[in-house]
Amino acid sequence: MELEKVQPKDLDIQKPITNIFSNLESPFPNVYTNINVEKDPLLKPVILLTGFSGSGKDTVLNPLIESGDAFHIITAVARERRIEDGEPENAYIWMRKRNENETEQEYFNNLVKEYSLIEHDFHYGNLYGLPFSSLQREGEGIPVIRTDINGVVTLKDILPKYGFQPISIGVMPDSWEQVFASIISRGGENEEQALKRFKEDVNTIEMYKENINFFIHNSRKQNENGISGLDQAIEAFKYLIKKYR
Repeated sequence: MELEKVQPKDLDIQKPITNIFSNLESPFPNVYTNINVEKDPLLKPVILLTGFSGSGKDTVLNPLIESGDAFHIITAVARERRIEDGEPENAYIWMRKRNENETEQEYFNNLVKEYSLIEHDFHYGNLYGLPFSSLQREGEGIPVIRTDINGVVTLKDILPKYGFQPISIGVMPDSWEQVFASIISRGGENEEQALKRFKEDVNTIEMYKENINFFIHNSRKQNENGISGLDQAIEAFKYLIKKYR
């Protein structure tokens, strides 16, 4: 199947998103072990939380921040805050805008230096990164870094140098149509542009398989006992936090 021609509903039929984790060992409901990792007593655990658009990373993470089980290590981004989407002011460190006398490359190079980014990457055409100052932050519970899959690949090699043991968790939605609908709902893009973003997500499947330790299925459906998929996903996240704290 040629990705350039595929539509989300076609991908759901031919390559369902659940194929990524459904055949893996499940030590706890909605948790799937992809690459198991033993706790290193010499390093401080840090969770790298990632997932496709619309997977519900924030909705799974926020209750655990409120309960004190986790705290958010804030990353930085060089884009406008999506106020109309309810994006909170503390979701990121919002890096400065480009100066008139800077070329685009100079702008990005300067941001890396000014914000002391120990890791950075371009995602959907925007610069994202982890400031060294954020990594030094202390909080209640286990530290969590929200990042894209490219950030996971980079950070899992960098963080041990700073005394951290990275544990990567990928939050998975029910379907590719759900991913696409989430991108569309953000607004500001036509369907062609949204489809391009969607294909960026689809193209990272192998990276997820090669780099993620655990998958959490954040379903929008209830289980046979009437428990929502979100509640199950939150409990799954709690399980993994207790495993490494």
